[in-house]
Amino acid sequence: MGYCWQFITLAGLHSTALISNSFASAYAQRGMRAYGEIVQEPEMEQGVEVVTHQKWSGANYADELLKMVSGGVSSTSAMGKGVTEDQFAKK
Repeated sequence: MGYCWQFITLAGLHSTALISNSFASAYAQRGMRAYGEIVQEPEMEQGVEVVTHQKWSGANYADELLKMVSGGVSSTSAMGKGVTEDQFAKK
């Protein structure tokens, strides 16, 4: 028959609203534990790359630019020692 393009303009809005509502309800009951259970664990299980948000957002690139313009010395890099990204490193 052919291909029919399905364009769902409200999918992003509704999926964001659903997870926001689910997370807010769970957070009210369980606190930060809800974040791990509802957001981070499923992200890791499904291989969602944004779970490593600093790498995903381009922090490494921004740090390289910062090094270039500062002569390699900076105290404000995003990916320095103790970065939260370390918790996702493969061991």
